[in-house]
Amino acid sequence: MSNASIYSQCCRLLNQPVEIRCHNGSVHRGVLTHVDDRYAYVQPQSSGLSGNPGLFLWRDYGWGYPVALASIAVILALGLFW
Repeated sequence: MSNASIYSQCCRLLNQPVEIRCHNGSVHRGVLTHVDDRYAYVQPQSSGLSGNPGLFLWRDYGWGYPVALASIAVILALGLFW
């Protein structure tokens, strides 16, 4: 998929729970909070350190964890399965 198609998919899924699967095999689950021309930002669902919103606020990640659009293989809406 091209970055443009991933970007448009991400825009349609803003503020919804998603699962992002990357080309390197990593999986990110959480709420898609922001998308720009390079990254999709996911606020993790877990309650551990990586899920603490405050952890990202002081590191300029106020929208959540950044995932490069170029690395995304598949983005799925979790909807009722959340």
